[in-house]
Amino acid sequence: MKKLLLSLAAIGLLNSCSETPSTTEKSEAYKVADRIAEAHGISEFEEIEKIVFNWNVARANGEPFSRKWIWNPKVDSVTAVRAEGNYRYHWKKLDSLSNEVNKGFINDKYCLLAPLQLVWDQDNFTATYSENVDSPGEGKTLNKLTIVYGNEGGYTPGDAYDFYVDNDYTVKEWVFRRSNGEDPNIISICKDYLNLGGLLIAQRHERPNSSGALYFTELSVE
Repeated sequence: MKKLLLSLAAIGLLNSCSETPSTTEKSEAYKVADRIAEAHGISEFEEIEKIVFNWNVARANGEPFSRKWIWNPKVDSVTAVRAEGNYRYHWKKLDSLSNEVNKGFINDKYCLLAPLQLVWDQDNFTATYSENVDSPGEGKTLNKLTIVYGNEGGYTPGDAYDFYVDNDYTVKEWVFRRSNGEDPNIISICKDYLNLGGLLIAQRHERPNSSGALYFTELSVE
């Protein structure tokens, strides 16, 4: 991901007729996007010096697949932590090698901080909002924000995400739909929320009717 599965973090979505955030007054959908990001701590992000996390995928057969990252957002540096030696790069000055590594980081970071991307990416997506809909994972009645990325830029342009939130704007589930397809490619049920450095982070993303899960370990925020 800007975006999902190497690739939901992706690290770092409908060609609807909604207003875009460039208009003088934001539409309700973009206001909701702001509220979701705020509920998950975006106002605290500018104070953060370092985020460390392991991105893990539980697999039915075999050991989990994992990647570890150290991100220093104020200086735009990323370190991929590897058994054979760490690899550090500047994520706004990519060469052919760092660009390949960065695809994993953008995917994993998006998974970790998807609610914050709703502000960071507003120039790149259109948004729609509806209330009191059934969520696809647990069948709860929640509100739904859909964002669809533009067809240019990023690693997987044109993808769509549906965020299912409660009345406090906490994300309970989110759905990835490749190329804005009708059917979900991935459904994530957000569990085990943790507040670190003012950021509200779901440590576990479960899949409905499956033992599979995406989860984060060794989380730290400074």
